[in-house]
Amino acid sequence: MQVNKPDTRILIFNTALRLFAASGVENVSMRDLADEVGIKAASIYNHYPSKDELVEACYDFFLENHDAGRLDKEQYTRILREGTKEDVFNIPTDRFPEELAENILYSMIVLFSRIYTDTIAIKKYTQMIDQSMMYMMEYLEQGIQIGRFKKFDVRGISMLFLSAKLFTAQSTTIHPDTLFDWDMAQREMFSALMNTLPFNY
Repeated sequence: MQVNKPDTRILIFNTALRLFAASGVENVSMRDLADEVGIKAASIYNHYPSKDELVEACYDFFLENHDAGRLDKEQYTRILREGTKEDVFNIPTDRFPEELAENILYSMIVLFSRIYTDTIAIKKYTQMIDQSMMYMMEYLEQGIQIGRFKKFDVRGISMLFLSAKLFTAQSTTIHPDTLFDWDMAQREMFSALMNTLPFNY
């Protein structure tokens, strides 16, 4: 059965994510990718005009999906008002849809491993940090406003939380064998940090 164009594009993308994460972008040629997919190298260019565009698609996938499970303000406000302390702890952690989790983590490795060498990666990384920082500050400020937290330095604590998130994520790019332990590590670190916040019970 012949694979149609949309399916081929998805297969190329998924395979590229896995190979780039495992071996590094610079160590995977378009011919390597084609061989792994089982198509001619020239066929890849029908879907991705250049390797750079394919790599950028990997970055964009992470940015578009890393916060796919993030709660909106109405949702986290309800938890701040009614949830247990553990529920509140879980608000700022990333929640990946199960069907996307593997590709989100692979795309994270691709992006984070190139933030020192690729100006586009740096730009996307900065965008992700700005979005995460804004979300964290809004969440903490809302917690103070409704009386779940006592007052504290929201910006400073938000930076601490974001640093913890980036540390656990960066550790995964250095030690890919810990890929699927990342979510648990992030939750454990966030739980420890949340315990330092001045809760109103």
